[in-house]
Amino acid sequence: MSATVERWLRIAGTGAAFALFGAASLVVGLLAAPALALVSGDRDRRERRVQRLVHLSFRAFVRFVEAAGVIAVSVRGAERLPDGGPCLVIANHPTLLDYVLVVAHLPQADVVVKRSHWSNPFTGGVVRGAGYVPNDTGEATLEACVARLRAGRTVLLFPEGTRSPRGRLGRFQRGAAHVALAAGVPAVPVTISCEPPGLMRGQPWYDVPERRMQFTLDVDEPIPTPPRPESRGRASRQLTAEYREHFAKRLGLPDA
Repeated sequence: MSATVERWLRIAGTGAAFALFGAASLVVGLLAAPALALVSGDRDRRERRVQRLVHLSFRAFVRFVEAAGVIAVSVRGAERLPDGGPCLVIANHPTLLDYVLVVAHLPQADVVVKRSHWSNPFTGGVVRGAGYVPNDTGEATLEACVARLRAGRTVLLFPEGTRSPRGRLGRFQRGAAHVALAAGVPAVPVTISCEPPGLMRGQPWYDVPERRMQFTLDVDEPIPTPPRPESRGRASRQLTAEYREHFAKRLGLPDA
């Protein structure tokens, strides 16, 4: 098969994958999540059940995209991912699929996401049903994450806040460090790489690379959180710098 034909097949597969993702999001948000709300009792149980449904849906989606020849995924250190909380998971954010790839390996995860997802007809029902946390409420966002951790849940944060610039890490915000310090938990780092690069910030979905994208997720040992620092501000700056240095070294970037 010629490289041109193969590339067009991967473009078609990518389009089909995003169409499937949108349709599945509508089904989960408009039908499955409300149904689970009726039978799940308290809020904690309801959110956990919806999050598990999202996890299973993402696992199926990843398998479909792999079968379509669009991507391949390998995970190293998967045994370090939590099967229960409290646990703070942090990840870099190079591509459009990062959230999906990580949650596909987390049966329960509270995720901090953009406020715009609440008004999106495809994702609004999902984020409400799963009890996700909006990223635009400042201190309330941090308090919500800490509360989830203290309730024995897993929280997933992307310290960059948005997709990374091409070939680099973006500026790390201090939210993840503030959450880790307030909750007194370490952070499990998941380093995501994609070769050849694709689905990056500012790149249209149909601009696929010349060959299949190989995603690698490296799960490392938890990064310790200092106990009861004298200065929370100084500690958060130092911890944020440590997070960024970890990912830069893992990715082999010159600004490690």
